[in-house]
Amino acid sequence: MKRATMIKLIDKLLNGECFVVTSHCNPDGDSIGSITGLCMALMKLKKKVFIAMDDAVPSNLEFLMKPSKVAALEGDMSGEYSLIALDCGDYKRLCCREDIKTGASSIINIDHHVSNDCFGDVNYVDKEASSTSEIVYYILKQISKEKKLDIIDADIASSLYTGLITDTGNFMYSNAGADSFNMACEIIKIGIDKDSIVKNLFQNNSFSRMKLLGDALNTLSLHGDNIATIELTQEMFRRHNVESNSTEGIINYARDIENVEIAALFKEKAENDIRVSLRSKEYADVNVIAQKFGGGGHVRAAGCTIADTIENAKHLVLSEIKKALKR
Repeated sequence: MKRATMIKLIDKLLNGECFVVTSHCNPDGDSIGSITGLCMALMKLKKKVFIAMDDAVPSNLEFLMKPSKVAALEGDMSGEYSLIALDCGDYKRLCCREDIKTGASSIINIDHHVSNDCFGDVNYVDKEASSTSEIVYYILKQISKEKKLDIIDADIASSLYTGLITDTGNFMYSNAGADSFNMACEIIKIGIDKDSIVKNLFQNNSFSRMKLLGDALNTLSLHGDNIATIELTQEMFRRHNVESNSTEGIINYARDIENVEIAALFKEKAENDIRVSLRSKEYADVNVIAQKFGGGGHVRAAGCTIADTIENAKHLVLSEIKKALKR
């Protein structure tokens, strides 16, 4: 089935003329990495390509946008185009205008979330892949083989490597498999500056963001031995003048506590608008918990949004976490 879908997907990419590429709201390294990597590859194949992302790119990922030279979609689209949805498990979370979604002649859904409901006309969903960037890499390898072209250059490889190490936690997480390490080995041989990528992702925090982290750590709480929570409020973001999309990795401080199995981060994006991020360490399926609140994701990393206060959201989520750990 996967082979047949790959053939159908590649046919769609090679025979299409115009593509609009988007991903999920609150973009991260995998979404931006897979977007820029695929867009640059499509441009090398002489396709017309636009990026449609309503949310801002986090500052530590802006380095990916410079070499891509892909035009951001402004105004309305004219003519026929396919919408490529990358790294998004839910149609409702696509980060582009509704008219862009409904105006597409077809939707190509490329993803690795276990909660993906295959909302596209073409769905290539590999739930075993570490990242969408990993999927895109192997798609481009197959296209290169079929077209006898050397598509994956250093810029494309850098984007896809960024996505790979974002979603594998620089290969610390259990989702990093043999294909992930094989991809990394091949990409490094292409000639990327992997040290610069790591620095941009993991060693480039502003002083203000570190002060925000300090406030967040002051809220760190244990609930029994195996559950930890951490909070970020609007007041904290205002105090340190930090954007709410600059919180990647903060939840890890809760998850990495000894004996903790599930960590939850409660981020107040606006009044009664709480983004909940969930992480597990060894055995708990946090995707199931997130789905209770209309969210989803992966077995070890998932999220949802709750229209309530942080305190009420925390009460609701902790109740489900405790039930899950008793099973």
